[in-house]
Amino acid sequence: MDSPATDYPGNLKELAFLDAYQRGALRKPQVAADALLRALAFADPNDRPVLAGAIAAELAEACRRLVAVWEALSDRRQPIAKALLGPLPGVAAWLAFAQQAATFTPEQTLRELGIGDTAAAAAEHLGSHSALAGLAGLIAAAERGSGMVLLPAAHSSEGWLAGVDAEAGAVAASFGIGEPDAAALADLTADFSGAARAFLGAYIEARRGAGWRPT
Repeated sequence: MDSPATDYPGNLKELAFLDAYQRGALRKPQVAADALLRALAFADPNDRPVLAGAIAAELAEACRRLVAVWEALSDRRQPIAKALLGPLPGVAAWLAFAQQAATFTPEQTLRELGIGDTAAAAAEHLGSHSALAGLAGLIAAAERGSGMVLLPAAHSSEGWLAGVDAEAGAVAASFGIGEPDAAALADLTADFSGAARAFLGAYIEARRGAGWRPT
């Protein structure tokens, strides 16, 4: 049964919250990154590095929301919606996820998450990413909500997403500021946002059908 409506924002019931989360929170990084990439193509050259940095920040959020969905589906000791209301996972959770995603077959991913074959294509595509751990710096810079775009030199070919990690240490993760670099960041954002939506969508579909797995 749904949890009490008052447990979720806007007095939504559990499944209504999950629907809203899938349509909004999980899609937002991709939509924002795509809009920023379109703006970058016509922006003043001095503004392009800042826009590339904003895309990097959206990628960090997409990574963290993917891990949030992964963890919520993998460990169902509390309702999925309750888990997704919590703080976004940080770099330690991302590294643990990256190791699993790199070694699991698509079938193992679906079993780990307890979802059906409707998410098989997303599981296979996620497994094709071989350097997930390399994104840890971006996530560390954003994990305490202090992420900022820094441009260390006026004519540098890279910028930094900087911040303070979970241990209160200063971190700076570099990203390319050219249009091809920004496009690559936006593509990753779309991939991870799409995977998170597919995984949560498969769970929602099962909940609405026969034989759903209880939370």
